[in-house]
Formats: sequence, C-alpha cells, structure tokens
Amino acid sequence: MNTVLKKPELSNHSLIGYAEHQTNTYYNNQNIAYRKQKAQFFTPSQIAFFMADMFDIKKQSFSILDPGAGTGMLSAAFCEKLLSYDRTFTITLDAYETDSELKPYLKTTLEKCKQTFEEKGSKFCFNIIEKDFILNNADYLNNSLFTKNQNYYDIIISNPPYFKLNKNSPQSKIMEDILSGQPNIYAFFMAVSLKMLSSDGQMVFITPRSFCSGLYFKRFRAWLLKNSKIDRIHLFESRDEIFEEVLQENIIVKFIQKTSYNKNQPVIITNCKNGQLNNVNKLKVEYKDMLHDKTNDVFIKIPTSHTEIKVQHIINNWKYSINSFGFKVSTGPVVSFRAKNHLSPKFRNNKTTAPLLWMHNIKGMDVIWPIKKNGKELAINVSEETQPLLLSVNNFVLVKRFSSKEQNRRLYAGVFLKSNFDNPKIGIENHLNYIYKYKGTLSIDEAYGIAALLNTSIVDIFFRMLNGNTQVNAVDINNIPLPYIEGITKIGKIVQKMKPAIGIELDKIVVNILDIDDSILYEIKEIYAKNGKN
Repeated sequence: MNTVLKKPELSNHSLIGYAEHQTNTYYNNQNIAYRKQKAQFFTPSQIAFFMADMFDIKKQSFSILDPGAGTGMLSAAFCEKLLSYDRTFTITLDAYETDSELKPYLKTTLEKCKQTFEEKGSKFCFNIIEKDFILNNADYLNNSLFTKNQNYYDIIISNPPYFKLNKNSPQSKIMEDILSGQPNIYAFFMAVSLKMLSSDGQMVFITPRSFCSGLYFKRFRAWLLKNSKIDRIHLFESRDEIFEEVLQENIIVKFIQKTSYNKNQPVIITNCKNGQLNNVNKLKVEYKDMLHDKTNDVFIKIPTSHTEIKVQHIINNWKYSINSFGFKVSTGPVVSFRAKNHLSPKFRNNKTTAPLLWMHNIKGMDVIWPIKKNGKELAINVSEETQPLLLSVNNFVLVKRFSSKEQNRRLYAGVFLKSNFDNPKIGIENHLNYIYKYKGTLSIDEAYGIAALLNTSIVDIFFRMLNGNTQVNAVDINNIPLPYIEGITKIGKIVQKMKPAIGIELDKIVVNILDIDDSILYEIKEIYAKNGKN
C-alpha cells in the first residue's frame, strides 16, 4: 500500500522554511571540519516534516522536548503541524543544545515559532538549555524521589548526535547498566528521553538502525523493549539518502509508553526509496512479527512486505540454530594489516607457508584456492609467532563478513573441504566467518547443507529483516533459525549431486526438501525484481 505525504511548505513564511534558512545560514558561516567534529548532521526539512507528522494531536496543551536541537528544525516542524489545526494551543518547549555557535540560530527559530503562535492566539514559551543532556537528566534513570517533581514531556522529537564515547566518560558511567563497552551517544539520548516521557507521551527519533540487532546493543534492546512500545518505524532503504557522508542505514522510530499501548494495535512500518517521502510503502504488522527472540537476545525485525512476513513465519517454525548441532561460528583470526609481515604473495611449501583464504576465495558454494587478486597475499608464513593465527585443516563453511549494499545478497557461503587440501594448516582472513563442529568434524553433507541454506533467497530475506548492516557477524549467524539436521544433510546430499546454481535452482531444492510451499519463491522473485536484484 502506497501513502502519499504532502510536501512541507518551504517558503521563509513557513516555520520549516524559516528553520531551513537558519540551517543554511549556519552552513555558510561554519566550516565542514567544525561540523564533523561536533557530529552535526542536521535533519533535512522534508524528513523533519515526516517525523512531526507521526505524532497524534489529541490535546491542546503540550510540553515538548527537543534534545540536540541544532537550529530548531524538528521543533519548527512539529509547530508547523500544530498550525494546520484550527484551534489554539498552549506550548512549553525545552530545547537542549550545548554548541554556543548554534544557539543564535536556534533562538531565532524558536522566537519565530513563538511569534507565529501568539499571533494566532496560542500561548508559547521556550527554554534553551545549554547543558549536557545526559548529565543534566541522569536522575530520571534512577526513578528517584527527586524526579517525581521533574518535568515529563508529552512530545519528544530528536535527531541525536552520533559519536562514540569513551567508556570511562561520566555519561558512560551513568549509563553502564543499560549500555556497556564503547557506547554511542545516540542510544544514551534515546534512553534518557524515554524516561522523561509522560505516561501518554509520544517520542520520535531518527537514528542508525544498528541498535535493532547485534551483541553490542543486546542489553540496551532488552531495556528499551521493557520500558516502551514501538508504534511505528520508517526504514530508509539507501544508506546515503538522508545525511551527506553518513553511510549508516537509518530509521525513524515512534515510541509510546508501555502503559498506553493496546496489544491488539498493529505496528505501522513504512519504507521508501531514494528519500522519496512523498510516496512511501505502508505495512501493518503484529507486534510479535517485529520481534525475534529465539535466543536469550531479542532483535527488532523490520519487514516491509507481506512476503517478508510469510518468510519469517516459515523460518520461525525452524526450531534449531547453529549451536543446536554442536556447530560453532568464529571469525577468521588473520587481521591482514596486523599480520602484514607474516603474509606472503607466494605459497612456497607446506612446512614454511599455509594457504591464506580471503572473501574472494568463495566462488558459488565452493572455496577455491589459489586465486590471485591485487593486494591479497596467497599465503601466511608458518612460524611459532603465527601459530595463534593458523587453523588445523578441517571441513568448514566459510561465510563472507561483508557485502556491498549493491550486491544481490547479504549472505555468501562456501564449503572448504579438508580432502581438497594437502596442507596441515590454513589461515582464514578476518573478513570471513567460519562454521565448524566444536568436537569432531563437519560431515560433507552437513557442510553443503548449511552452505546451501545460507545461500537461499529465503534465508537472505530473513537476514535482511534482522540486520540492516552489510556486515555479517558471528552472532548474526548464530541467531538464524535452522531446520532439523536430517533436512540439512539431505539438502547437502542433493546439492552435491545436482550442483544447482545459487538462485531459483537452489531455492527450489531447499523448499522441496523442507516441504515449503514453493509459491513463496515467486513472491521473493518479485521483491528482488522490484529492488533491482536478480
């Protein structure tokens, strides 16, 4: 279903147009290096309007919070939305901004909002708070008696800063129960803002998609889903269509308090191509279809079509995982730039060198070595110093850790068989994951069965819902459900015999063996065709 969104008025007479003028003036007066240093990626006007349009307007009095306000674009966008209603409002707005260079532009934007509202008979007051947002509001996280007298907000709208903090920073210390390691500040803004939301409040953030999956954000996701409900998600399908020079996949998420959530209410998921927010695809999904909690971790899935929901229902019936069968996933130990002095462009002999495998050695469902490629050494020296980097030759399934956004698939898996190599040791470069049997040896049928499943379009579609990155980590593979082992080995036998091409030939074999209705393949083919994939 396509939804057409009206475009915002961008004249200087509109609040959005006025805020955009302030942003452009700031751009002209401030150099790029300074903006990068401050992690300043301002929200484009059309996206600000789209975010503001996600809010439901059910009352006439609003307390608004804009953490990381910049030039005031998001505040102006929400105010513009209110002006489209034929009624008066009482508005209190708190805007956090620590950059003194931005304050004059922000103040000018908010003064324009105040003037416009008062001309229409509404009340409008604002505060610009030049304090660290996290440190200034740490008490909200503790649910202390002090916070009971604090402000809680009806509307929170934010494009938070994006940069990593030192784990010993005061902000990180405050948040260590929610996020550990070297955290990114955008998640801190989300967490603190959520605790500042009123019981019937609404919160809309534009952030990287990275918090939806992966081990790093595991604790944060658990906390987030315990303390809120997701009401709506918008997915941008291109990485560079929002912020210049930012290659993260971004999403807009609307959160509401858990207490105001209707369990029968669907989640609305929208998506668009090339930033075309005036023509978005809209899908309503059940809340459970947005969550993947097969393990002790919960991922946030983002299906964008009914076909993708069918795919996840198929795969959710698979009750096993890599670990269920005694298999493990590890990442190749050879980090090329660190081991540079131990790498060799030539393979000399088994005693002094070992084959070095890279991503380009995966060809179809096989692993081929040697293959010469510029800048990629063929071998790694065998020495006492390199022993921690070498693996005893065994049967493995190698999986590429990286793919480009333009490639047809995210998952590329090939089978490495010890019978094809005379060498006692091999090196696996860090851009590869490898699957092996923890105790013993993967059978050839098991290896080809696993590789075949990972190469299917069904698993690829499922993986894309789980993970917005082009990076495939070991934890991601561990979270992919698998069918029963007899089915896996049967698939392995058949693909060795028939040698199908990856694509519809392989897909048909897998759905036939696993008793899946093959009509799903034609629906997937339509998705790939629509997205310009084979």
